[in-house]
Amino acid sequence: MRVLKALLKVLLGVTLGLVIAEVAFNVRDHGAFPHVNFYTEDAELGVTLIPNATMQLQIAGTNPVTTAATNSRGFRTPEWPAPSDGEVLVVGDSQVFGLGVEANETFSARLQDELKQTVLNAGVPTYGPREYTEVVRRQLEAREGKVKTVIYVLNLANDLFEVDRPNLSRHKVWDGWAVRSETAPREVTSFPFRRQLMSKSHLVFAARKWMNATVTPAREGVVPAADNDTSERLSGFGEGKSEGTEGTWRDVVRAGKGVKPMPPEDEEARKLLVARAELDKQLEAVAEKIQQHIERSVDDNKYVDDLKPLAPKGGDPRDILEIRYAEGARRVEVTAYHLFMAAVGEAKNDALLERIAKKGKDPEFAKLLEQRRELRAKLDALKPEGEAPHVQPIDSVLLATKEACDAAGAKLVVVALPLDVMVSAEEWKKYGTAKIDMSATSVLTEDLVARAERIGAIGVDPTAALAAAEPGAFLDGDLHMTPKGHAALAKSIIEATKSADWSAGAMSRPAKPKSALTLPEGRSWPPSEDEWRRVGECTVKGSSAAGCETKLVREWLRVVCRDHDDEFPAGPFGEGGYERLEGVQLLAGGHGDARIFRLEHGVALVIPVLKGDDSKARFVWSKTLQQLNLKFPQDAAAPAMWLDKVEKRPPALKVDWAEWYDPKKHPRGDPLSPPTCPEGQTAGGAMLVCAPKCDEATKCVSGHCERWPTGSFCAVP
Repeated sequence: MRVLKALLKVLLGVTLGLVIAEVAFNVRDHGAFPHVNFYTEDAELGVTLIPNATMQLQIAGTNPVTTAATNSRGFRTPEWPAPSDGEVLVVGDSQVFGLGVEANETFSARLQDELKQTVLNAGVPTYGPREYTEVVRRQLEAREGKVKTVIYVLNLANDLFEVDRPNLSRHKVWDGWAVRSETAPREVTSFPFRRQLMSKSHLVFAARKWMNATVTPAREGVVPAADNDTSERLSGFGEGKSEGTEGTWRDVVRAGKGVKPMPPEDEEARKLLVARAELDKQLEAVAEKIQQHIERSVDDNKYVDDLKPLAPKGGDPRDILEIRYAEGARRVEVTAYHLFMAAVGEAKNDALLERIAKKGKDPEFAKLLEQRRELRAKLDALKPEGEAPHVQPIDSVLLATKEACDAAGAKLVVVALPLDVMVSAEEWKKYGTAKIDMSATSVLTEDLVARAERIGAIGVDPTAALAAAEPGAFLDGDLHMTPKGHAALAKSIIEATKSADWSAGAMSRPAKPKSALTLPEGRSWPPSEDEWRRVGECTVKGSSAAGCETKLVREWLRVVCRDHDDEFPAGPFGEGGYERLEGVQLLAGGHGDARIFRLEHGVALVIPVLKGDDSKARFVWSKTLQQLNLKFPQDAAAPAMWLDKVEKRPPALKVDWAEWYDPKKHPRGDPLSPPTCPEGQTAGGAMLVCAPKCDEATKCVSGHCERWPTGSFCAVP
């Protein structure tokens, strides 16, 4: 009996000690865990959230403790009401779910407050595009046709990598936690209340963390030691050997599976298709070599994936135990690397690649870039007007979602949500690393919006709205949005869709009334900002080397040139280094419609190019200048456009600053609201800028008299 009593005392003491320890660790953790711990397996979607579950969540250990809870359907609280007309369904991953904020602080809740419509938050952490589309299908049916708007949020942190990687292969459930498939154990030891103990006990969580001291310093916020062996660090990226379940930049840039054009019956069309296929093949080979050069050129240790080899049987619990990167799996630096690699292959970033090639003294790289530019020009010349761009994996998913929405009478809104460091370089500080310029990746959000709008959806790029909400749009030490960021996203969606009827399924926006103003034959009103964004760059020889972006919409050419940064190659006069772009001088042409606008770090020239034109403009930097030439002979099919070689700027040359560019007001020339001009002036040209009237009797004091249907005006030069 004494032995039994002693054992009971020991057992009681141990139990009391464990209870005290559990309470102590619970208090230390504020009752919160760093990850959601109420997942369950799903045969089609990989995982789902357990209905009517709740927990306390603290992201990165430094953000406020929030409540993460699900309703009876397994989605974020509150409980969904009975189906009603005009519902809005929001699908996405952890950003839509709202990790790190309360349910009433998510952008879905903000939308409901603003729109006065039922907004259903169907975001589930770990999901990717294919899961979003399946959720849309299921909920459109379950809501009995009452959903009239679907907001489809593509998170650039991971969704572009996951298009052809279903969640079923990416994630497994381990004691209620969602872990990557390669880190999940092949088998676990079963015992009573295992799941509750392993997912709810703070003492067990602390013990597992201590016993599995595999969390690397870099993942706890300490910058890793410099590693100079770039080829070894990046070899896995280049060949896809280390991609695991998360994918790499190659998943973003490759073409969609099984997309092949039907061979035309017409012999000439067949020959054209064969010629295009050959050019595509050559372009793909050159692009592959270019990517290899880019990889060798990236010598910064911020793009290192420091994941260690994973245990083959026992599993790796880091996806459960790590405090930072909630539901994000890999480090933000690695994701940023892959987004950068996916973006630099686009024509918009040729100037950046040419600077990299020159800085690295890599003539082979520069030659490959020139070959790619020539192949692209040849391919563009063979493409029918209005043909859609190269098919990407995301296209098939977006199209399937649009078809499901159309069948249910709902409209589709696609949101391209950027990574936090794409919004602001200041976000790098919280990851303990130096700033990395991610401006090249803006082409990814632009491309997603364009692809969405091409299939008849509304595309939304919230980057500007989130940038305006900085600092404070994203959580500390993590990529998820704060309440401030969610509010900015909601505002951005409403602004982008303000002309759409949220209560109706019709996708079309109200048609603008026609203007009584007329245009000469062959002329059009200036392109809208959306039109500029949707088109790729046109060929203006020498523009990439000068760091300029060139786009052509109908007869309108836009040339945007930037300041030369410190990495810009030294010019023929040896200046090199930083050069401020001071302005543009229009020397000839423009028909009175050429306009010059000042940007934050550069200048934009907008000018019409018509048959018979011989236009000239001069871009003036602080040390050098270049002349833009635009020649369009009457018998030519397209204009010839090029920049002359760099010249040294004459000391006496003066350039006046242009007006500031305002995307809300520019381009001007709105035929529905022409300006009221002073007496003796008229709103001339397609830009509708007030200018002196002229005719045979009234000569121009400066410039020439430009004939115009609504009244000729004096155009300069």
